[in-house]
Amino acid sequence: MKISNELLRYLSIKGITDPHEQRRFLFPQLTDHYDPFRMNEMDKAVEELRRAVKEHHKILVWGHADLDGIASAAMLKFALEDLGTEEVGVRIPSREVEWFGLIPDELRELKASGMDLVVTVDVGITNVAEAALARELGLGLIITDHHELMGKAPDAVVINPKLRESGYPWRQLAGAGVVLKLVCALYQRMVDMSVEELARLRPHYWTFAALGTISDRCPLLDENRLIVRAGLDHLRSGAWPSLEIWLKEMGFEAERLTVFDLYSRAISVFYAADPEEGVRILLSKDRRWLGVRYAELKESAIEWQRGKQWMIEEAERSARHIGGMVISVSEDIGQAYLGTTTHALRERYNRPAIVLVPKGKLWHAECRGIEEVDLLEYLSQFESIFVTFGGHRKACGFTLEPTGLEEFLSAVEANPIKLSPSQDKEEIVFEPDIETDLKDWALLAPFGEGNYPPRLLAQGVRIEEAGEGYRANGIPVYLPFALRPPPQSDGKFDMEYTVKADGTIRVLRLEPAG
Repeated sequence: MKISNELLRYLSIKGITDPHEQRRFLFPQLTDHYDPFRMNEMDKAVEELRRAVKEHHKILVWGHADLDGIASAAMLKFALEDLGTEEVGVRIPSREVEWFGLIPDELRELKASGMDLVVTVDVGITNVAEAALARELGLGLIITDHHELMGKAPDAVVINPKLRESGYPWRQLAGAGVVLKLVCALYQRMVDMSVEELARLRPHYWTFAALGTISDRCPLLDENRLIVRAGLDHLRSGAWPSLEIWLKEMGFEAERLTVFDLYSRAISVFYAADPEEGVRILLSKDRRWLGVRYAELKESAIEWQRGKQWMIEEAERSARHIGGMVISVSEDIGQAYLGTTTHALRERYNRPAIVLVPKGKLWHAECRGIEEVDLLEYLSQFESIFVTFGGHRKACGFTLEPTGLEEFLSAVEANPIKLSPSQDKEEIVFEPDIETDLKDWALLAPFGEGNYPPRLLAQGVRIEEAGEGYRANGIPVYLPFALRPPPQSDGKFDMEYTVKADGTIRVLRLEPAG
């Protein structure tokens, strides 16, 4: 495909000026994957797992109760069994459990039952005491995680691209992205299989990693972009039974599936299930059972969607602007809506947002930041107030004793977050020639966190009805119902639009040409 000068100029505006990086962005290839052994302690983890498989040790995967953790656990379980482990157990504490990560009493029970090795996915980097207990018990422990290290590292084999000593070129992998790197390393070391061959024979690993990356709203740049593009391509092919049936039950056309579809509705079905059942669903090939179970979960997901708008409205009603952030404290927002309402506040006000709700004896908080500031670093100054605390620069969480709530709000007010002066500036709108073929702009997809659809402008275009649709200067465009019919004018408009993943033009705003 010929790349227009306008598209290359747009990439330059985004800071992608090197021809190699432009090729890597527009035409990512499996060979663009970084060597997994560049990640700190990857070699140790692979050797320990290789020995465990060879010596028939009992292995358990311990995950986190979100889709990133569920997809990670499914991926690693499948890989270890594919490589020769008789059966790999999975433990993912439910979302109702207050403890985050490894649970001490359960570690003792696992050791007593004869478990040899626990491998965490998407969790564990803050479990310093639990790692010490595992060592004391003689229970092997490998931690794979992508959350920030908030202090001392656990005494275990740790794979995490965010560790200072990691040496890995891309820090923003999802938990499932980290597990994908471990899986690639295992196949390379144990059966001499290249990344390209693995992607051909086991492409569902990339699909699982894409689901984790998308659901955790990791930036769709660099290696994440490669993972998500490859994963979505396989997802659209319908070659993995559980995901093919999932999309059918949720009413999506696989070939037209977008990241936004997954954000908005599709992944909600996995939050309606128990997280350990989510792993069973992803790995199942029983089409009849999958169809029945997805239909049941879809009803729960629909109920969740119905409650979402009310919860968002409640978050907005109770929101206060404190210390440069939007903070909502409410006893009426359900725990299941915590992340969704926080994200909605962030999007609504374009400010860092925090939503706090009571759960058990503690206040639980979800936090969502913006690109310009490191929210995790800002909140770390209040760590002495928190019971637990961790996450990423743009998405993190903490818990508070009831007596610590007002102390925290007062501390934020006294120490406001520093926002960039560019915070309120609008994104640059680019003006390519609409008369040219814009289909190459679809190469910017997949669109999502960190890689939003381009905002483009065409001035003085003529909008005309054409059958059941509309044309701009003779070019077919999609005009949303909210913009129909176009406002009265002499027929010429300044049109703000974007190019969708399938190459079609979607109109965002119309104003009579001045």
